[in-house]
Amino acid sequence: MQRSTATRHSEVQSPVGGRGPAGSTGSVDPAAADSAGLAEPAGLAEAAEALERVTSWLRRAIRPAEWNAVALSTLDAVDRTGPHRISYLVGHERITQPGMTGIVDRLAAAGLVRRQPDPADGRAALVAITPAGHDYLLSIRAQRAEALAAHIRQLGPRQRCALTEAASALQALAARPIKDREG
Repeated sequence: MQRSTATRHSEVQSPVGGRGPAGSTGSVDPAAADSAGLAEPAGLAEAAEALERVTSWLRRAIRPAEWNAVALSTLDAVDRTGPHRISYLVGHERITQPGMTGIVDRLAAAGLVRRQPDPADGRAALVAITPAGHDYLLSIRAQRAEALAAHIRQLGPRQRCALTEAASALQALAARPIKDREG
């Protein structure tokens, strides 16, 4: 449901602190929310929907890399958390074993990852990032961050400030493991 421009931009005093768009709490004081017995601040669904829209916007706004999203995410996983078995990467990326094997084969052929023996099981191999793979990821991250920063600079001062204040929460969200909804 689309709200009117007047409703989206009007502000009301939040019942738990802060000012925000009508119908939401804006910035919620966590202590006030806890003392009020709120398990979930109002506006959380709106924030989740906005993040979902931002991810789609990012895919359109940022120049595509030569590798698809799953390949880049796989490269990112072995860069951030170290070498992993293909079976781990299959679960992490939520794709099939043959699909992940193909991605790893292509990344290895490009010199971005290498297979190395698993010290815990000599029959298995770990996928590890190479220095070239790490450098490539740093380059992609820098290009994307600069492109995104250029878009953010076009926002108004309050919106830029709100995004800056949300950075630590967004980092914490991105660092959380993804769990199945059933589990």
